[in-house]
Amino acid sequence: MNKPVLQDLVSSVGDLATLPTTVVELLDLLKDSTCSASKVVKVMERDPAMTANVLKLSNSAFYGARREISSVRDALVMLGNRSVVTLAFATGMAPIMRRDLLGYGITRERFWAHSLKAATASAIAADRLGLSELRCEAFTAGLVHDVGMLVVDAHLVANHESIGFGDPAFSVNIIERQALGFDHTEAGAMLARHWGFPEQLIAAIQFHHEADMGCPHRDLVRAVTAGNVLAQVVDEDLEVDSNDFVRTTLAGLAFDQNFLEQLRLDLSCNLEETLARATRPASMSI
Repeated sequence: MNKPVLQDLVSSVGDLATLPTTVVELLDLLKDSTCSASKVVKVMERDPAMTANVLKLSNSAFYGARREISSVRDALVMLGNRSVVTLAFATGMAPIMRRDLLGYGITRERFWAHSLKAATASAIAADRLGLSELRCEAFTAGLVHDVGMLVVDAHLVANHESIGFGDPAFSVNIIERQALGFDHTEAGAMLARHWGFPEQLIAAIQFHHEADMGCPHRDLVRAVTAGNVLAQVVDEDLEVDSNDFVRTTLAGLAFDQNFLEQLRLDLSCNLEETLARATRPASMSI
C-alpha cells in the first residue's frame, strides 16, 4: 500500500481521526518541559472524569501519600507536574486504546494490558540505560507504541481479513508488511503526526521494532524498543537467548536474571498499581 493510500486510511478511521480536546491539550503540556502548575490545573479541571481518575491513582497505597490528595494542586505538589500530566494522558488515552482488535484476534483487555506493561517497562529501561530524565517520556511513548494497530485493524476488519501473530509476537510487523505492504509502526507514526504528537513520540512509535544509530530521538527509541521487548518477554515467558532480536535489544540493559525476575514482579501488579509504579517520581522512596 502506498503512502497516499495509507494517509487516506489514517484520516478515515472514525473516532480515531481526532483526539479528545483534553488529551490534545495534555499533548501540548507534554511538549513543554517547564509547564506551570496553573496550566495543568486549567486543562484537567475541564475534564472531571480524568481528574477523578488521576486523584484515585494519586491516593493509591503505592504512592504512600500521608494525607488524602483531594485536588489536582495537591497531586502536583506530591508528584510533580510531569508525573501528573503523564498520569492524566494515560487515563485520557485509555478509552482510545482499550478496544478489541478483531483483525488480530486480540481482546481489549490484552491490548491495554500490554500497552501499560510496555509503558512501565520503557520507563524502567530508561532508568537502566542512564536516561532517567526521559522516564515520563518513555512511559508515554511506551503506552502508545502500538497505536498503529488500531489503524491496521480497522483496515483488516473492513476488508474481512486477519493477521495472526508470529512467534514471538513482536515479529508481527514483518507479517503485516508481507500481507499488506505496510505495518503498524508506519501507520502509527502517521496517525500520531495526524494527532499532533511530539516528534519524539512519533519516532518511538515508528522505530520501536528497529532502533538503529540513524533514527531520530534514539535514546527514547532505545528505551521504548527495550520496553516493548521486556513486556513481551514477561508476557510470553521467553528466554532471553531464545531470539536474536531479544538478545541484542536487551544486551544494552546490562541484563541479568535478577533484573528479569524483579521486572516480572513489577509487571504482575494490577493495572492501577502498574500505572502508579511507572509514574512515581524518582525522589519518592520505594
